[in-house]
Amino acid sequence: MIRRVGASLPLAVVLLQVTAVAVLLPDVRLALGSSTSGGQWALNAYLLALAALLPACVTLRSRGLTVAGAVVWAAGAVACATADSSAALVAGQAAQGAGAAAVLAAAIGPESSIAGAVLPGLALAFGPLVGGIFAEENWWHVFFWAGVPLAAVAGLGALPTRRSEPTEALPPIRLLALAGGLAAITIAEVQSDVWATGWWALLLIAGVALLGRAVPDLRPSTLAWAALAGCLAALVFLVPEYLQLARNLSGLRSGTLLLTVTVPAVTVWAASILLAGGIPALLRGAAGAACAVIGLAALATIGAHTRYAVVILALGLAGTGLGLAAGAAASLPRPSWPGASHAAAFAGATLGLATAGAGFQFAQTDKRAAGGSFEEALAAGVGWGALVLMLLLVVAALLIWLGQRRSQLAQLR
Repeated sequence: MIRRVGASLPLAVVLLQVTAVAVLLPDVRLALGSSTSGGQWALNAYLLALAALLPACVTLRSRGLTVAGAVVWAAGAVACATADSSAALVAGQAAQGAGAAAVLAAAIGPESSIAGAVLPGLALAFGPLVGGIFAEENWWHVFFWAGVPLAAVAGLGALPTRRSEPTEALPPIRLLALAGGLAAITIAEVQSDVWATGWWALLLIAGVALLGRAVPDLRPSTLAWAALAGCLAALVFLVPEYLQLARNLSGLRSGTLLLTVTVPAVTVWAASILLAGGIPALLRGAAGAACAVIGLAALATIGAHTRYAVVILALGLAGTGLGLAAGAAASLPRPSWPGASHAAAFAGATLGLATAGAGFQFAQTDKRAAGGSFEEALAAGVGWGALVLMLLLVVAALLIWLGQRRSQLAQLR
């Protein structure tokens, strides 16, 4: 059990960084003079590098690659801590994501366990609070400096892990197609405001085609897992932007309020898995999607002065629903290749954040052009982002239904 807990350290550090940085981003944007897209890139660059490189690193994993990954991870943290521009911060975040992929690959095994999920669950649940504590004192530089020892801790946790040979290693052409597809779609979405429509559409189509070439045989449960991860990642990004920039809350209060999403998501996810034997995945998935859609529908209507009670209730419903649906998706059959679920989750987080962020940017620009205030534009952006996430949830619910249907048919044969 101790070995499994140690092996979970890399994933715990990754989730801690994602959730904490999301709360720090509003302060970072103000300090560096970043645009909305620049702030989004700071988080998307980390997720994109991690998602694009993780499958290749799982195939090539070795002790040498793990050590190199930890070094790159630490170097990226230094680049972020000393960044004096948005471009430098984005580059550092991308380096951290690349290094994290190499380290995390060494710790991925063919099976999951409750013991191995404790630390990542705690990091995901309380990461926003950690970010809020650093944001309260405007210590974002200090947080990134802390990434150096965190990279060392993650690397040391991954080194003792025994290597498990993948049963379905992806060929190099698919690995390249996966990385290229994720990059193309992310760039098209995040930069949608500056790309001409024709170039944006061409890049988006090319990205979808590459992803189709890379993973033509994904299971519905894996796709549902990716969609739900995308919803959670987008919420973790959008909520602090609204609370800190539109409502002028401190970083600590913003991070604390974000716990109404992450804590229910993690606890209900664990409970949903424990109930897998008694409640069908279809029922849990449908109930979770419905609960989250209600919460997101409320978020879609928020304004610059909406009552905090309404915002908190909406966030709590969204987090609870996501956790319930994620537990349903996790209980369905998944690919046997080690790292498939992790890669799907991070790929989904990358694309979900990019897509919801595109709606966030579009609505802000449109509202400001119509004469709306900065605060009204931010609220409108969150509303559009919530609408995008509602569509993702409907897709996830359908995929869970399809996954259970296939599982039942396979049992009858």
